[in-house]
Amino acid sequence: MINFKRKEINPLPVLNFATFLQYQRFVMPISFLFYIYNGLNFSDFILCQSIYSVTCLLGKFIMGFLGDIFSKKYILIVSYLMFMARVILWINFSGFWIVLAGEILYGLFKSLYRGNVDSYIYEYLQQKHVESGMINNYGKLSFFTSLGSAISCFAGVILYKYYGFKLILYIELATQIIAVLCLLLLPNTKKYEHSALKAVEYTKNIFNGVKSVFTNIKINYYVFYAAMLSGLTSVFVWNFQPLLKLSSAPVILYGVISFINQIFRALGGLSAKTFAEKFKNILVTVEFSAVVLSFILLICAYQVKNYIFIFVSLLIICCAILLFVIFNIFNISNLHKNTNDQNRATSASVSIFAEDFASFILLLNFKFLYDKIGITNTLIIYFILAVILLFPAFEQRQKRNSSL
Repeated sequence: MINFKRKEINPLPVLNFATFLQYQRFVMPISFLFYIYNGLNFSDFILCQSIYSVTCLLGKFIMGFLGDIFSKKYILIVSYLMFMARVILWINFSGFWIVLAGEILYGLFKSLYRGNVDSYIYEYLQQKHVESGMINNYGKLSFFTSLGSAISCFAGVILYKYYGFKLILYIELATQIIAVLCLLLLPNTKKYEHSALKAVEYTKNIFNGVKSVFTNIKINYYVFYAAMLSGLTSVFVWNFQPLLKLSSAPVILYGVISFINQIFRALGGLSAKTFAEKFKNILVTVEFSAVVLSFILLICAYQVKNYIFIFVSLLIICCAILLFVIFNIFNISNLHKNTNDQNRATSASVSIFAEDFASFILLLNFKFLYDKIGITNTLIIYFILAVILLFPAFEQRQKRNSSL
């Protein structure tokens, strides 16, 4: 009798494909136009993005705990289903509260997805006793993430131009369904039993992580600076599409600038180590100059209202965001180097919390200032605030504390 031995499927390529499909977010490069389609304005746009940021912030406090007591496969499936629920909601309903509910679902998706997807890869490799393959396999996942985002940047604007939002949303729903079916094929990795002790330990680790960040002179300044850069990045990026709309730019430019932004972020990750090593003594000065230039370009763009000038300005701001990505990676590296083993992971989470909190505060206040004094005055106030908070005189402290 012939014995057919069942061959185990490597789940990591399946996970990569599911990630590629999940990142077919065709609405993303034209999200501001989608807000207008639903009767919303720029103020609503910024408000919803700030609420999205705080949802990510609050969601991360429970994300790690859930990932420790439930199978990460099912956590990932639940996160994908949340994103799918957003699409279904937007297909069937419209208006401010529907759009906001969709952004909240997206924030919950992001909270569950980030941290659990890389943990799933590591746990699978650990079961196979090949943990050394983590960098390679996580790099592949990042590649498929960027590839999916890049394709959707162009596909989204083309589909919108010829077919409108309804078809875009139906295609998004189809890709999400296939992505969830792919996740169902994944094997389970290890999971932990729920217990009150686990919850107590997790809460204690959070407080220890917060304490280690804010009392460690070698890392607290970097965490603050990285958080501010992340918050300012949100302000810059969420002005891209309104500026293109203001200038009556061709829809294709929405996709092009989104694609360039994604590519530059990827390049920032690849060049972070080399750049930080060569320019570590002037890294804060470089980042500060990039912030100043970005604000000047944004203020000028709202005055000029010419789409060619605006596109070139946004291209330069994308270069600045590349530098912000480099600094944030530098911050994480420095944080891991200067915290003890017991609090290292939680301290990294605290740094991410700080970034989301900065995005929430800056975007929320941006919305209220914009409503009262207009876009130009709001940008000028934020420009002055950034200069005060990020003035490179703090660089001397960086030089004393950094050993990189």
